[in-house]
Amino acid sequence: MSVQSTYGVRRKLSVMLALLVSASFSIAHAQQTPEEALDELEIAVPETESRVERRIEAERATAENPYVITPHRPNYVLPAKYTTRSNAQAFDSIPDSDDIDKLELKLQFSFKYPLSTELFGSRHSLWVAYTQQSFWQAYNSDASRPFRETNYEPEVFVTFDVADASLFGIDPKLINLSLNHQSNGRSEPTSRSWNRVTAEFVFEHDNLAFSIRPWWRIPESSDEDDNPSIRRYLGYGDLQFVYSWDHFSVDVMLRNNLRTSDNKGALQVGFTFPLWNRFRGYVQYFNGYGESLVDYNHHTQSLGVGIILTNWL
Repeated sequence: MSVQSTYGVRRKLSVMLALLVSASFSIAHAQQTPEEALDELEIAVPETESRVERRIEAERATAENPYVITPHRPNYVLPAKYTTRSNAQAFDSIPDSDDIDKLELKLQFSFKYPLSTELFGSRHSLWVAYTQQSFWQAYNSDASRPFRETNYEPEVFVTFDVADASLFGIDPKLINLSLNHQSNGRSEPTSRSWNRVTAEFVFEHDNLAFSIRPWWRIPESSDEDDNPSIRRYLGYGDLQFVYSWDHFSVDVMLRNNLRTSDNKGALQVGFTFPLWNRFRGYVQYFNGYGESLVDYNHHTQSLGVGIILTNWL
């Protein structure tokens, strides 16, 4: 697939997403004037020791504000990300291309939008979300600085607020049930995609928040399956840990296929630290399979440095 074709796919997806978000905002806020929206900027979030509950309350307080985009997963830019073993297959479809640079730029933006904040007449809620992660060969001038890989991940999910429960000193906070699609928008032979049903269970104890997220891949016919062996490398779920103190935090993601033979998995560790105002520095280390979809069956090890705009907590 040519660079122009790949760009065309990304552009079409971006336009479709923009139209979807615009339509959602128009429908949800058709009865709200700008003056009413400005009045809502005075947001009072109840004081609580729980960082997870503070985020939940802040999201609920801004859910109807048309000037607020609610973050979903972390939003960050890593201008310098060095990979020890690059996947050359991602460039095979580009004629006369040089080798992939080991130094590239990685960025992720992720947001969500509430469809209902009082689902079933309670504090449960319904959301749509979109996450995009890109790997940009920004310093590869010989190949005209292409995007090596971009992953598009829309999803719709229901959040059940279970913050009033307690289990052996560990506090359950949320249960998220999601229908998730992830793809890289490419054609064969580097096309990658899968659809999943996920169930995420979020807990908290003091400064530590963690989640258990098993998933089930929705089956596809063999002639439409771009990556039939993806579960062998990405497994059947992941674990996420976030430890926060003062203005610092450490986040850890663990994934494993749980096979005694041919065991494969991934580890990602991030460290967030204050810089100035709302800007925070971010260092991210990855080791394993599936940092991106095109690399799902390719072992990589990388270290990136940059800034993070919004984090888990």
